[in-house]
Amino acid sequence: MDWNEQNTITFIEMYEQKPILWCAKHPQYYNKIKRNDAWEEIAKEIGFSADECRKKMTGLSSAMRREKAKIKKSFGTGKGADEIYTSSWYAYNHMKFLWDKNTPCQTTTSVSIK
Repeated sequence: MDWNEQNTITFIEMYEQKPILWCAKHPQYYNKIKRNDAWEEIAKEIGFSADECRKKMTGLSSAMRREKAKIKKSFGTGKGADEIYTSSWYAYNHMKFLWDKNTPCQTTTSVSIK
């Protein structure tokens, strides 16, 4: 079996359903055994090895970062709406759940400011 657009989209949807793999706030995110089990479940269901799935997601994540960078770079002073980059990559809308994955959380402070 080969990675085609439909297999890839199905894979992305399965990955999204396993926040243990992509959400650092998930309680089991740092548990390597549980994360490996999640990869094995996806691999079994889609018909690829867990390593192939990991490599595919690495490639997809890289492509998503490139698309995100193109979009951010296209914004600027004096640019018209028709000059803003819109992605035509087939997996872009399916990968949007990862858009803010690395945004830092609000922090709380124990120091009172007067």
